[in-house]
Amino acid sequence: MGTQFEHDFIPLPENEFAVAAVERLFAETPAIDPPLLFLFGPSGAGKSHLVMQALEAFHHRYEGVRQRTLSAYEFATLNMESAAGEEETAAQLEDLADLDVFVCEGVQHFDRQTWLQKKLILLIDDILRSGGRVILTSQLPVGAYEQTHPKLVSRFHSGVTASMAMPGVESRKRLIQYFADIHDLEMHPTAVDQLARKMPVSPREMHGAIVQLEAVQRLEEREIDNGTVEELLAFQQPRNVPSMTDVARSVAKEFGVTVRSIRSAARAQTLLIPRQVAMLLSRELIQANYSDIGAYYGGRSHSTVMHACQALTRKSSGSPELDYRVCQLRRVLQGQPIKPR
Repeated sequence: MGTQFEHDFIPLPENEFAVAAVERLFAETPAIDPPLLFLFGPSGAGKSHLVMQALEAFHHRYEGVRQRTLSAYEFATLNMESAAGEEETAAQLEDLADLDVFVCEGVQHFDRQTWLQKKLILLIDDILRSGGRVILTSQLPVGAYEQTHPKLVSRFHSGVTASMAMPGVESRKRLIQYFADIHDLEMHPTAVDQLARKMPVSPREMHGAIVQLEAVQRLEEREIDNGTVEELLAFQQPRNVPSMTDVARSVAKEFGVTVRSIRSAARAQTLLIPRQVAMLLSRELIQANYSDIGAYYGGRSHSTVMHACQALTRKSSGSPELDYRVCQLRRVLQGQPIKPR
C-alpha cells in the first residue's frame, strides 16, 4: 500500500479543505468531476500521510481495489525502461491505465521534463476515461512551475486543487499533546506551549522531537518541563543563526561584489549568481519566507525569489565549483569550520 505511518493523520484548521477534498474524492461516487485532486504543500506538511490513510480506509470499504502509488522518480524510471524496450516494464505501464486509484507523488520534478509530462497527460486521461481516480502531489503550486505543458496544467485544474500548510502555534500545541499522549509522555502544559512556539516545524519534525523527549524521560527519569525543552531546542538549533544582513555580507565578500549592489534592483549578469546564492541561503538558514527575502533584495516578488532558489539549486548541482562555494558559505554562516577542497 505504500508508506506506513506510526500514528493517525490529524485534521487541523490549516488542512481542513484538503481533508474535505480527499473525502469527496473517495466517496462511493466521487463528488469531484473529474475525480482528480492536485494536492500541494511543503515537505513534511502531511500530504502523503493524508492520502495513504484515506487509501487504507478505501481499501477496507471495497474489496479488490486496484491502486498504485508511484513517486515521480519511479514513474520516470518506468517510462525510460519502457522506451528502452523492456517488455515487462511496458506491460506495467499499460496496467496503470486500468487502475481504480493512481497516486503520483512529487510531480514538481516533472517541471521542464516535457516528454514525461506528455506521458502523464496520456495516463491521466486513460485512468479518468475508465472511471478511475487520480491524486497528484507536489511541493509547489502549479503557478510556480517554470515550464509545464498547457494540457497538463489544464488537467491539474480540471479537478480540485488543495493546499497543505504548515501548522500554526495552536495546531502545533494540539499535535504535540497528541504525540505526547501516544508515547505516554507526561509534559507540563507550559512545556507544550514553549515547544509549540519555539519550534515552527512540520508535524513529522514535531513527532521526532517528542520521541527524543520520551527517550530523555525514560532513560534519565527526568520531568519534561521548560528546562528540558530548552535543552532540546538548544541541541537542535544550529550553532549560529545568521540574519539576512549576515548572509548578504558573506555572499558579497565571497563573490567580490557589494552588499548594496546585490540588494539593489540592478539586473547585471555579475550580480545574478551572488544574489541567487544569498536568496537561497536566506531561505535555508533563516527559514525566511519568499516575500521577506524579495523585499530585502530589491523589492522582488515572491515568485521571483522562488524561481531564483530553484535556478541556483540546478546550477550548483551541475557545477562542482559553485556547489563548493555555496557549501562553504553555508558552513561559515552556521559557525562551522571550512572544509578543504
